[in-house]
Amino acid sequence: MVKIRWTGAAGVEFTEGGKTVLIDPYHSRPGKFKIFFGRPEPNSDLIGSYLEKLPGRLSAIIAGHTHFDHVLDIPEFAKRLECPLIGSNSLETLMALHGKPGIVTVCKGGERVELPEGAAVTMIRSRHGLVLFGRVPYPGEINPENRLPMRASDYRLGDVYMPKLEMGGTVFMHAGSANFIESEIEGHHCDVLFMCVPGWKKIPEYCTRLPAILQPKVIVPFHYDDFSSPMSEDGKARALPFQDMPGFLKRVSESAPRAEIRMIHPFESMTV
Repeated sequence: MVKIRWTGAAGVEFTEGGKTVLIDPYHSRPGKFKIFFGRPEPNSDLIGSYLEKLPGRLSAIIAGHTHFDHVLDIPEFAKRLECPLIGSNSLETLMALHGKPGIVTVCKGGERVELPEGAAVTMIRSRHGLVLFGRVPYPGEINPENRLPMRASDYRLGDVYMPKLEMGGTVFMHAGSANFIESEIEGHHCDVLFMCVPGWKKIPEYCTRLPAILQPKVIVPFHYDDFSSPMSEDGKARALPFQDMPGFLKRVSESAPRAEIRMIHPFESMTV
């Protein structure tokens, strides 16, 4: 059995057999002013507090793409704990800027990377959703000439992946943005599909073709929280506006009538 927690934004924590794998861990949530007008930095206190309570040994960190709400905290994680990092060339550039070159398994798409203790991830090429005035925000690669700390806009998209994690006999797929490449996911199936909610209306086939091809048993909506705002003391996060969650759930349930849709809150555990 795999214990799962959605940790906010696109962050998901998977724990099985005493080991933990993280995808897109993001805890700092520096606030709107820092994001839009400043240079957001990892919050070492928040990250340290999270790591103190990590349910298993950290065995890998996977990055779906390199926008700030997906990778801002990864350099701080890497400073505190050594573990494999899997992602794009832009993630390698980010780590080099932080003085840790050569520690990323750089993927081009389609690679199956063996992780410690029997887990594995396949980095399936994907696309980012159209969420900013119908466009992909901050396209391109992270510039190796950037100075730290970087602006939010300096965290360029890089290559986009839909990680397929095999762990504890269960297959998970992580759609960290509301888009996909149909030819890349053909032939893949999963038990649990995490689906980013914002931007779903811009890509109509996202809610229809994606679950139809992957045939998940469980669908978990996520990344619908306001990732620019800190979480409240009770662990709750404000939802982003204008998402039409009822419409999203209706469309997905019509497209995947046999799948169970599970709504979970940040840091609420579920087991599969």
